[in-house]
Amino acid sequence: MITNKKETGNLIRYFILIFWALFWLFNVIDKFIGGAHYLFVGKDRFAQIQRYFDSIGLGNPMVTNFTLMFTAALEAFALVCFLGALYHLIRKNIESNRAWSFLGIVSTLFIYIFFSIGDQIFGDHSELLEHALFWFIALLSWIIINRNNRFHIFDNFSIGKKSILLFTVFALIIGSITCFSIFRHNQIAFKDRTQAVQAKRISENKYKIEFPFLAGSSAFERTIEKFKEQHTDLRINYIYTAPKPMRLGQSDGLIIYLQTEEK
Repeated sequence: MITNKKETGNLIRYFILIFWALFWLFNVIDKFIGGAHYLFVGKDRFAQIQRYFDSIGLGNPMVTNFTLMFTAALEAFALVCFLGALYHLIRKNIESNRAWSFLGIVSTLFIYIFFSIGDQIFGDHSELLEHALFWFIALLSWIIINRNNRFHIFDNFSIGKKSILLFTVFALIIGSITCFSIFRHNQIAFKDRTQAVQAKRISENKYKIEFPFLAGSSAFERTIEKFKEQHTDLRINYIYTAPKPMRLGQSDGLIIYLQTEEK
């Protein structure tokens, strides 16, 4: 049961600081881990930044390396600040917690100002929208950290045992149904990502292959291998795909065509 206003305010501070600490932790990890790995898919930041600078005539990789190192240093500093704020909140050092929180928020605001300037220079408006949104979230976080004890929405707030029990039962039911649906989908459809696809003949020497959504390179390789096993009298001359406007009207997955001839 939650009834203490001060405890509620500290709980909100915990949520905010844990969010930003995890946020910057994974951003820092993302700089070290590029590409797809087991349980983690990192974005190739070097390729992204290199493409940006190359578009304005600064294709030297050293420029990209310096930018990534500077960005990683800023993000690591923000991470340390939020970890420090979280540590002092646990130790109930309110003034130290406020000082470290302030440093973390200011560094976060500076980082997103830096990112937004880059977005304007390189003309990436989708990234600009994302970074501007995080800038305002960081500012809102600072306001909540400092003023949440003055919010009256949590006055006399309590949760009874009966309500907690009903919520738990309801959450377990919904969670069970969701888990069953996910495992059922994995059992039926997820294996399509790697299985071979049957080619359809659309003319004398042309075949069409429609891959399911999220099919990977294994499905492509097995499909070509299966086609060769089924058509030992044919040789594949060309493998090509249709233009994007034509593709979108038919499927969300990849569609390829095989141009063949008799051996």
